[in-house]
Amino acid sequence: MRIEERLNVTSISLDGFQLPVPEGLSELLNISGAWVYQKEDKAEEKNHLNKYDRKVVMESGRLRTYLTYRTTSTKKFDNKKIS
Repeated sequence: MRIEERLNVTSISLDGFQLPVPEGLSELLNISGAWVYQKEDKAEEKNHLNKYDRKVVMESGRLRTYLTYRTTSTKKFDNKKIS
């Protein structure tokens, strides 16, 4: 199912940081077909970032997003207490 919507972007925030909305962003997103209705189960399957931890920080007046890949240890001796 595809539902066409004309949306207007009024604000943008990234982990609590407010960003200015560039002029023409709504029009660009509407023309490109970026707004697509998806069922929740389909959206979860396509989330490629679910194996990453995300941290957003302000550095020198710029927002930076750090993605850190989550690793799971398979070594047996990792939890072993050594005296």
